Amino acid sequence: MPAERSKLDLLAGAAAAMSLIACYGTLALLAILAALGITIALNEAVWAALIVAFAALASAALALGYARHRLPWPLLAGALGTAAIAYAMFVDYSRALELIGFAVLCVGVYWDWRARRASADANRS
Repeated sequence: MPAERSKLDLLAGAAAAMSLIACYGTLALLAILAALGITIALNEAVWAALIVAFAALASAALALGYARHRLPWPLLAGALGTAAIAYAMFVDYSRALELIGFAVLCVGVYWDWRARRASADANRS
């Protein structure tokens, strides 16, 4: 059971990282390919949906963390970050709002990770 918990502990961070990679990694890859003279048609709606889906998965993983440590703040930060990212992707794009959303999501993930570790240490004692 501890091995399964440790995998779930990493889910929020992995999903947030995948959301960031889906966003900025794709931009970097497209820029590199364009510099090499290669162009790729990218469906921006699917790209935005993938970014938001990974952010939502991170928030769902934060909800699992809440069930473990009972601190609502990491989940709230993750939900606000995901909402900001979704708003930037689907309603009114703003680079600043997108960056703030990712930053708030990452703060929530880090906060959850710390709370899970503190909860695990308290349960061991």
